[in-house]
Amino acid sequence: MLGGRHSARYLSETDGAVIWLWRSHNRANQHLRGDITEDPAYPKVQFPVAESCPGCHHGSSWNETAVLQYLLEYYGAANVIDDDIDVLAETGMKRDSSSASYNRHCAWLLLVIVQLLVQWLVVCV
Repeated sequence: MLGGRHSARYLSETDGAVIWLWRSHNRANQHLRGDITEDPAYPKVQFPVAESCPGCHHGSSWNETAVLQYLLEYYGAANVIDDDIDVLAETGMKRDSSSASYNRHCAWLLLVIVQLLVQWLVVCV
């Protein structure tokens, strides 16, 4: 998945991992579209759809600058639901008052999620 003409960007640019995950997600959706396992309530479409981000679409290609901005806003801190208290309780971790400890817990949780996503993508693609 890191092959091809864009692989240097994924490894060298700051936001390369975001674009890599986005491209991988869309590649997986394209592969699974129309599959018997597809949930009709959640069709496998290319993300983001034009209605959500008209500037992301440039004819039949993507405006990656606009896509990156959209993803950073869509998944940004202002849109994150702070429900990690349940996750911390399930894992036996205690939330202390220090922001450094809280940030470590959040970073750990994010790392686990990214690892699971990458494993899922490897299996699907």
